[in-house]
Amino acid sequence: MVFVLVHSPLVGPGTWSPVARELERRGRQAIVPSLVEPAVAPPPRWRHHVEAVRDAVQTLSDPLVLVGHSGGGLLLPVIADAVAPPVSGLIFVDSGVPASTGETPTAPPALLDHLRTLAVDGMLPPWSTWWGEDAMRDLVPEEALRTALVREMPSLPLAYFEQRLPSPAGWERRPCAYLLLSDAYREASAEAMERGWRVEEITGAQHLHLAVAPEAVTDALIRLAVA
Repeated sequence: MVFVLVHSPLVGPGTWSPVARELERRGRQAIVPSLVEPAVAPPPRWRHHVEAVRDAVQTLSDPLVLVGHSGGGLLLPVIADAVAPPVSGLIFVDSGVPASTGETPTAPPALLDHLRTLAVDGMLPPWSTWWGEDAMRDLVPEEALRTALVREMPSLPLAYFEQRLPSPAGWERRPCAYLLLSDAYREASAEAMERGWRVEEITGAQHLHLAVAPEAVTDALIRLAVA
């Protein structure tokens, strides 16, 4: 079993790197595909993220556990449909819950309205600036780690958040689970529970807990992957 840790397109692979190291320390295999791409990539831009994951796992034969954080979670159904190795489960971490069928908006209407106020010539500033200068400090108190994470964050086009992501037919036939980190995704975790998914919460965590407290997140992923 290989944990494939999919980061949000708003950040970089460094958000998952501490968990990958912790999984490997415990004898599990983990890979973190990079979804950082040029902002000029042609639409539909979600395809480039799917291709990045597919390329990263193409030589593997063991079953995959796809784990998506935040915006990376919305990509899991279409990634599961595209990769060659068998997918034994999907774990959504502080993420929206994709539609069972049809399409899923990349951003909810309220967030999209906020992003339109931030865009300049169709481009958004890095995610670290969206909620004020203190937001990242609260999420990642350690300065060196915070600096490294911010350095990876791309500037994405507003159009990325105006696209809709497909939900391939039958994607929920694979076992699905949800790990809640922050109150912002409590409604999503409730929807996951209504769908019959396994749901866990790390009490007192926050959205970037995977980078700040990788041991606790790793514990939860291992439980959710084997339950």
